[in-house]
Amino acid sequence: MNRINITGIIQKYASKKFIWLLLIFILLIISSELVDAQESSLSKADVYVDNVPISTEYVLKDGYFLVPALFFKEMGSYVDWNEEYDSIEFHLNNISFAHPTGSSVIDINTNNKWEREELSTPSIHVDGQTFVPLNDITKHLGLEVTYNEYLKKTFVKNPNVRNVRRIGSGDGTKNYIALTFDDGPDPLYTPQILDILKDKGVPATFFAIGEQVKKHPEIMQRIVKEGHAIGNHSFTHPEFPKIQSNEVRDEISNTQEVLSKTIGRKPDLFRPPYGALTRADEEFLHQVGFQTIMWSVDTLDWTGLSGDKIFQIVVNQIEPGGIVLQHNIDWNPDNLNGTVEALPRIIEELQHQGYTFVTVQTLLD
Repeated sequence: MNRINITGIIQKYASKKFIWLLLIFILLIISSELVDAQESSLSKADVYVDNVPISTEYVLKDGYFLVPALFFKEMGSYVDWNEEYDSIEFHLNNISFAHPTGSSVIDINTNNKWEREELSTPSIHVDGQTFVPLNDITKHLGLEVTYNEYLKKTFVKNPNVRNVRRIGSGDGTKNYIALTFDDGPDPLYTPQILDILKDKGVPATFFAIGEQVKKHPEIMQRIVKEGHAIGNHSFTHPEFPKIQSNEVRDEISNTQEVLSKTIGRKPDLFRPPYGALTRADEEFLHQVGFQTIMWSVDTLDWTGLSGDKIFQIVVNQIEPGGIVLQHNIDWNPDNLNGTVEALPRIIEELQHQGYTFVTVQTLLD
C-alpha cells in the first residue's frame, strides 16, 4: 500500500496566501477560546441585597451576570437540589419553580400545574457550583433588581417585610451579662470550664454541636445537671450560606433530636456556625420557633490567644446586657488554654464591677 507523502503535498500546494489564511484562522480560534475562558472565569463583587453589600462570586457569560444558585438564599429564597430531575428548586413565599441545570428554562409551579418559561441564558457549572442568571431568577421570585450605572452596583430588594432579627445583646439597663461557650461538649475543655463555673457559682449557656453531643452524652448531661442553659449550634458546624436549605433543616433537626434523646429537652436558642446566616435561614429558624443568638464580645479564643489577652478583650468591651463568645472544644492542641486561664479572672473582675452572670434565656426575659 502506497504511503501518502504529506510533505510533498504541502510543498506542492502551499503558498504565501494559504499560509497567511491558515495563521489568521488559528489566531481566531485562540482568541475565541481566550474570550470564552475570560467570560467563564470567576470574579467577585458586592451585590446589595436590601441595601446590605454581600460579596459573591460571579461569571459573565454572553453579556449576562450569573451568580451561584445558593446566593438566592441571601434574598430569602429556599434553594434545594433535586437529584432525580437534575434541577435546582427555588421557593419564596408562594412562588416555586425549578431550573434544570445547564438549560435555559425554568418550570414554574402555578396552582399545581407546571409551566415552562425561557431564561435569557443557560446556567453553567464552574468550580462545582451552578451559576444562574441573576436578573431572570430574581424577577421570577418577585424581587426587584436594578443596576446603578453611576455606582456600577447591582441592587436587589425583597419587598416582603423582614421581621426576624439576630440578637447580640440583652437589656442594657441591667448589669446582667451572659457567658456562652460554643462547639462542645468536649472531654478536654468542657469539664475544666464546668469546674470553674461550679466553683464560682456562675451559670453559662452552651451552644452544642450535635455530633459532639452524640460522642459525649455524659458531658452534655453534666452541663444540664449543673444548671447551665443550652442552645443548638448545628450538627456538623457547616457554613450555612454554602449549603442547601434542606441541609440547613437537617443540621438543626438532627441536633434537636440528639439533644432530646440525651437530656430530654429541645432548646429554642440557635447560634449559627461562624455567625454566618442567610435571610432564608433566618426565616426558617423563626418559623420553627428559634431565637438567633449572636454576641457582643468576641474573645477570639479559638485563635490561641493567651489568658491575659482574652481577659483584656472581655474587660475592655463588656457592657450591661453583653453576651460573651467563647469556645469549649479541642480543635487544635492547647488552642483554648487561654480560655480556661482567663475564665476565673473574668468572673472575679466583672463581679467586682457589679455585674451578675446569667444564662442567655434570663438575659432576654
